[in-house]
Amino acid sequence: MLVDLKALAASARQNGWVSGSGDVDLVRRQAASLGWAEVATRYGDAPVSVLKPTEAGAAHPRSLSAQYGMAQQPLHTDGAHLPGPPEIVVLVSSHPSPTPTMLWKAATGAGGRSRLDAFAHGMFLVHSGRDSFYAPVLSGSDYRYDPGCMTACDARAREVEEYLAGQLPAAVACEWTAGGQALVVDNRHVLHARAAVAEGDAGRELTRVAFCVREAQ
Repeated sequence: MLVDLKALAASARQNGWVSGSGDVDLVRRQAASLGWAEVATRYGDAPVSVLKPTEAGAAHPRSLSAQYGMAQQPLHTDGAHLPGPPEIVVLVSSHPSPTPTMLWKAATGAGGRSRLDAFAHGMFLVHSGRDSFYAPVLSGSDYRYDPGCMTACDARAREVEEYLAGQLPAAVACEWTAGGQALVVDNRHVLHARAAVAEGDAGRELTRVAFCVREAQ
């Protein structure tokens, strides 16, 4: 059972992410009791979505799967195209999977002043239909990044893009060892990615629900 979503989210904010167990209905009930708002991470979708490995040709044209198919995905944050991306993302496994989720916690100032300047001032075009806008990866202490919907517009942004592409070897693997396992992620400070789909794991399913929580605090 997911004992206390509020406590797990607090731990995720401190450590980047935390594992627990539970089901999506329980997560949603606890979030509603806290006044958290569910957020659809893609326009037109429901706030709760089921993530399945998909060949590139069959994937939603604006998804990472359309670009990477069953291969390793790049590190990203969910809802990067939104003016206010969700703070908390919860992933729940429907059954064990040998395909891990990779997690990388951003370290403010890592690499010195030059890299921090690139994160804070390198400009990306964030593709969001008619509402597209420009933004850096780092705003205050919050990160947004998704190479599927963000295009680097200057040399500093390209430096950030190259740096983040090289961070996958430093990412930590969350192994999905049981059905009902839950992963609570601080989506403003941690980038994540699905590893290349393991052989025989085409039926992998994770249920995702994302929340904006600051207005409830």
